[in-house]
Amino acid sequence: MTVHGRGRAGVATGNSHRPPLRHNKDYALLIAGGAVSSLGSQMSSLAFPLITLATTHSPFAVGLVTGAATMALVLIGLPAGALVDRWNRRWTMIAAAALGAIAYGSVAAAAFAHRVTVPHLMIAAACGGVANSFYGPAEQVAVRSVVRTRDIPRAAMNNEVRSAAAGLAGPPIGGFLFGIARGLPMVADVVTYLVAILTASRVRTALPGPGTKQREALLPAIRSGLTFLFGNNLLRAITLLSMFLNFFGTGLVVSVTITMQQRGTDATWIGAVSSAMAVSMLVASFLSGRLLRHLSVGVLMLLTPIIGAVAFAGMAFVHAPPVLMVLMACATFLLAPCNAAVISVLTSTTPAEKLGRVMSADNVLSLVLTSLAPATMGFLIGGIGGREAMLIFAVLLVVSGLLVLAFPRLMRLSAVARATA
Repeated sequence: MTVHGRGRAGVATGNSHRPPLRHNKDYALLIAGGAVSSLGSQMSSLAFPLITLATTHSPFAVGLVTGAATMALVLIGLPAGALVDRWNRRWTMIAAAALGAIAYGSVAAAAFAHRVTVPHLMIAAACGGVANSFYGPAEQVAVRSVVRTRDIPRAAMNNEVRSAAAGLAGPPIGGFLFGIARGLPMVADVVTYLVAILTASRVRTALPGPGTKQREALLPAIRSGLTFLFGNNLLRAITLLSMFLNFFGTGLVVSVTITMQQRGTDATWIGAVSSAMAVSMLVASFLSGRLLRHLSVGVLMLLTPIIGAVAFAGMAFVHAPPVLMVLMACATFLLAPCNAAVISVLTSTTPAEKLGRVMSADNVLSLVLTSLAPATMGFLIGGIGGREAMLIFAVLLVVSGLLVLAFPRLMRLSAVARATA
């Protein structure tokens, strides 16, 4: 359960001459490239642990490889955002995608040659994390450069649709390809990187960085991004509230998988419960337009954790997989519109010249706290039991939602109205 999956919606000022999204070819190229890349990322996120486990039979090695990607995202995230604000965004996306293609292509070659090693997998996973650290912010700024101000909410919603669709389709496709050959999911991800390179290269709108005289040094640029994020009362509130919501929500999602495994539930049903979350988010993504028009950002940030907590608390007492699927769908239904609302506000509030570093800072802060959730939940389940741990996190999730009431401005803020103001 993650509030803002860090979408890539954006805006530029003085851009009313740009075509609407449905006729905007540059936007179509960017979102298509990102959609294909997201699908590949979902496939490789499953393939990395499968290849590692098949090669080493060591869960610890799986943790090392997965941790390498996360560590790269954390360590490179802040400087990557600052560099994106200095560099040409088109070439940044192309270079990032090329790095990912080379890294994952090397894993595919090693897998086909039966020469996979854990250090190689760790380096490749870290390179993938670096590529994502640059590609994501660069795409955010690029989209901001090609769409109209009034189209921010719709662009954010479209991003939620593509993310949910990739989350639903990517793992099964990756698992199917892995069943044919261990290196095949990586080959497919290389192809998606190549598609991202092609789409980025065909965007007609100029996507230059600032002039040499306007560039800040790296460390001051990072500091100015953090200063803007935490110096703006609205962005600071959204960021901090989202961090707590992400932490407790992610822990609860993990707890469902752990408790189902402890009960001896068949792996097919465990996968079905996870798929229920993806289907729910995909359906909600298509309804995000109406929800954003009728619900404020604060109301969405209030309802999402409260409804989620009630559903997760129910899952603590239910064993039947079909019922768990329904409860998981209910728990995560509002995530997509909530993500879209938050991203819309972040992108419309941040000046274009700071967007890369601000979004990267927001990503890193969320990732650092959220990455601790699985271990925290696992520790609690081992110490006090699954049901008790789930109920504790459900209560804390409600508290994180109620904190929104301390910010009346958020309760009145409409993501759609702010984007078109």
